[in-house]
Amino acid sequence: MEAVKTLTLKSGTSIPSILLPTFQIFTPGHTANKSSILATPRVTHTYGPHPRQTLDLYLPPSSPSPNSTLHSSDPSPILIFLHGGGLTHGSKLSPEHPLVYHSTGSFFAQRGVTTIIPDYRRVGVEGEDAAYPSGGEDVSLTLKWVVANLCQEGEREVVVMGNSAGGVHASTWAFDSLFLEERKGMSGGNLRVKGVVELAVPFDFAEGVEGAAVKYFGGKEGEKCAVGIVEALGREGVSREEVAVPKVLVLLGEYEPEIIEGPTGRFVEAWKRVWGEGLEFKVLKGHNHISPPWALMAGEAEGEKWAEDLVEWIKN
Repeated sequence: MEAVKTLTLKSGTSIPSILLPTFQIFTPGHTANKSSILATPRVTHTYGPHPRQTLDLYLPPSSPSPNSTLHSSDPSPILIFLHGGGLTHGSKLSPEHPLVYHSTGSFFAQRGVTTIIPDYRRVGVEGEDAAYPSGGEDVSLTLKWVVANLCQEGEREVVVMGNSAGGVHASTWAFDSLFLEERKGMSGGNLRVKGVVELAVPFDFAEGVEGAAVKYFGGKEGEKCAVGIVEALGREGVSREEVAVPKVLVLLGEYEPEIIEGPTGRFVEAWKRVWGEGLEFKVLKGHNHISPPWALMAGEAEGEKWAEDLVEWIKN
């Protein structure tokens, strides 16, 4: 991870400055490990009526063949990973770097975690026109697909993980009252949402609101962002159990820009003030805003440590 540190010293932490250089740091490692990455099959399914509502499924080696029926008795935990992209970009398989996010799915599947990477609707893309709460709706439909296809023969535990903009959508589903009844229904039964992982997420936009966020939230980003929702729940005096909010693991890179670091601090403070429990916070040493998923299966164990720890968190 020395290359990420060097990049930070040279270029700072702003996302535009480190985006392409971070890709360049990890792409050679993915290329060298291509056969290992592709050893886990990627099977695409449809989870909703919109063309963008598709997901890639990565099964652990111990699971039945991906071409067999999905209604199996596989007991492995499930991770839903929502990629980033600033609300306007990003795909479950990068057109420019096709081993990403296959590498993410393979990493977790090879460690016994069934992994689902969905696409979701984006802002400013013709035919998609995402607007709040469409991200939460896409998470909801993905979870309903899991119930219908992976939970027919026994209880499954699910962790929802959102990276950057993906975390905005994970937060909508996890905190907004629009999804309260669904959260209650998924706190037990055949599908139990065990927790939500928030990786480098803009929990609010106090440092400045870009056009995509204004358009997505309809000018109500202050009340609809994660910090705004949690603070409103605090004013209502409701417990975490009453609003069926799962436990949360917040992950933040060591070299994050202020537009991520500041909101993360305010979210953690708001949560602790409102509920005081149910949240863990960890700093990912050596990582910038882009590097955590890109470091997976790129050949450097230090860069993968956060995900090895996450596997233990998911399973325990």
